[in-house]
Amino acid sequence: MHDEIKELLSAYVDDELSRDERIKIEVHCRICDECRDEVQELIELKEQLYTAYQVPVPEEWQIEQAVLEQIQGESSPGRLLCWKWIAAAGLSALLIINILWTLTPVLLKSIQVGMTLTSISYSLVHSVFAVAGGLPNLLEVILVLTLIILAASGWSVRRLLSTKTSG
Repeated sequence: MHDEIKELLSAYVDDELSRDERIKIEVHCRICDECRDEVQELIELKEQLYTAYQVPVPEEWQIEQAVLEQIQGESSPGRLLCWKWIAAAGLSALLIINILWTLTPVLLKSIQVGMTLTSISYSLVHSVFAVAGGLPNLLEVILVLTLIILAASGWSVRRLLSTKTSG
């Protein structure tokens, strides 16, 4: 038991033990002069080291502590409802309303122009399809007119030839 306690003395001085282990060591040190003296020596050594080296808190702990303080500071209700934030939000809202109010006529005119252009585009596409749908009929008309012109030309040439030879 004495050896078990002796191994835990450094952890006891560094406050790294559970409550039950601390009580166990304190009870043992009341009856064991050797362990009590060793605890006292460890405490003195720790104090000497702190004064000699002035051990700073490691940077990792400082960064972690700074982040935690920042989070706690930013999430506090007083900071969130600061008058500066409320004023900035109000001014932003007024600015957005003013811009929308000013641009409303422009936006409405832009919508009208867009709708007109869409209507014109629809009409052009409809016209193209109507012309394309009428192409077969147009080709038939051209073919019939070509045949009529050829027939009339043939009749005219024949008539001309018959009058020249007879006369």
